[in-house]
Amino acid sequence: MKTATRFTVVAGLALLAACGDGSSGVTPPVTPPVTPPAAPVITRIDVSAATTALTPQQTTQLSAVARTSSGVAVGDAQPVWSSTAPGVASVNAAGLVTGVAVGSATIRATVGTVSGTLDVTVTSGVGVLATIVVNAQDLTIQLGQLTQASVSGRDVLGGAVALGARVVTWSTSNAAIATINTAGVVTGVGVGTVSLQASVADGAVPKTASVQLIVSGIPNAPTTTDVFMPGLIFSPTEAVVKQGGTVRFVFPPLAHNVIWDPRLAGSPADINTTSSVTVSRVFPTVGVFPFKCTLHPGMNGTVIVSP
Repeated sequence: MKTATRFTVVAGLALLAACGDGSSGVTPPVTPPVTPPAAPVITRIDVSAATTALTPQQTTQLSAVARTSSGVAVGDAQPVWSSTAPGVASVNAAGLVTGVAVGSATIRATVGTVSGTLDVTVTSGVGVLATIVVNAQDLTIQLGQLTQASVSGRDVLGGAVALGARVVTWSTSNAAIATINTAGVVTGVGVGTVSLQASVADGAVPKTASVQLIVSGIPNAPTTTDVFMPGLIFSPTEAVVKQGGTVRFVFPPLAHNVIWDPRLAGSPADINTTSSVTVSRVFPTVGVFPFKCTLHPGMNGTVIVSP
């Protein structure tokens, strides 16, 4: 009995040694940690501008490009801007430099511990464009009338400065009251007050100014008026009628038509080719309504509707 018991115990120990802790005995693979790419190291910052010579109030936009030692640009680097002499030339957070007073200043763009610089000089500004002034030949016109707008340059002391080849862009605050073309010719097309605006290209920020123009109605506008066609003209070429009034187009034996061009809100229906007849049109809307005879080039007219 003792021999059998000893055998059983030994056999059991051998079985446990063969089975171990019950695992498969296969070691799972180890995944190495992922190393993120190294951030680019900025070694220099290149600072540039369209001009480094300013006058008081003049501006210029600086740009800064951070680069690695191999010259590769680091696109997401945001520089901090500063000026060594903000009383001479100031710079905002976007890198826009403004001339303040005569002198020199160094503008610095910094990313981390790396900086780039650009020297800026501010001169007196005498004879250099600082502001513009807008005027008009007439500051009050009637509906349908024209006037000429003009723009002139001034330096910091108010002296005249020629605009030269600088591009002037014209606009109005309300094209339903007055329109203005690229040459500054203004037309009153409605009734009210409007701002005539000019913008003159000059460096990073254009110079702008404006003047107010009043467009008035036409006193004693008739409720009915006639347009005749003697020969190849309309007479009168400008027919005035009160708002809600009627214009009678008197056609001669020679055939004509009346086509509204451009067709505006409030333009009545066209009058197709006809002769020896009078055709009426009612005008409910204040404004200036050009028309023409397409059968005879150069035969043009306008109906001016006043309140």
